Amino acid sequence: AEIEPLANETNALIENNKRIVERSRTQVGNLAHSLKTPLAVLLNEGRALGGAKGQLIAEQAASMQKQVDHYLQRARVAAQRDSVVYRTPVAPLVQRMVRVLQKLKPETSLTLSLPATEIIFGGEREDLEELLGNLLDNAMKWAKRAVAVSVAPVSGKDGVGANLFEIAIEDDGPGIPEDSAREALKRGRRLDETKPGTGLGLAIVADLVNEYGGALALERSAMGGLKAVVRLRSLQ
Repeated sequence: AEIEPLANETNALIENNKRIVERSRTQVGNLAHSLKTPLAVLLNEGRALGGAKGQLIAEQAASMQKQVDHYLQRARVAAQRDSVVYRTPVAPLVQRMVRVLQKLKPETSLTLSLPATEIIFGGEREDLEELLGNLLDNAMKWAKRAVAVSVAPVSGKDGVGANLFEIAIEDDGPGIPEDSAREALKRGRRLDETKPGTGLGLAIVADLVNEYGGALALERSAMGGLKAVVRLRSLQ
């Protein structure tokens, strides 16, 4: 009876937090929708105009579109960072994504190592999916024959007292030279133009990890290729 009022207030606070996040998300979506049409018009007009001026207009409109998408995503993630509302079990999500990739590229050996204890990501499922999707896609693209994925809790606490967990994705491809790792994290930067892609994958991962207060490291894998290590906040 003594703690019931506190429980009611806490529940009300959580519900209010949800409403604030949903309202912010709606406003962000409305902004994205309102900018989408005029940017598309500019792109089409630039392409139709042709020549140097048309190309310049199209390129600038495309650049604006990328920047809008980038900052809208950052605003959405920032609105829910450090929230207790979002709880995403890590293992089922990783298992599902690994199964999908195995079907898409059966010639590549894909191994998965999961901890015995359950890990809950303190963030939204879609963000973890995008983060993992980009890292897995990159590894599968460059691997010769094998990719390894592992998830594990990290002992110790971060600055705000939240537990951490680590996701490592490595391959047996050519890897990235140490002096080129920082370049690979820049938006649109591609170290090898012979491979398909936009050059945004690792940059998107870096942005998401940064917004959640985590860390991203690109290392040399024992398999010979790249090892991408992500550390994020866990609720357990």
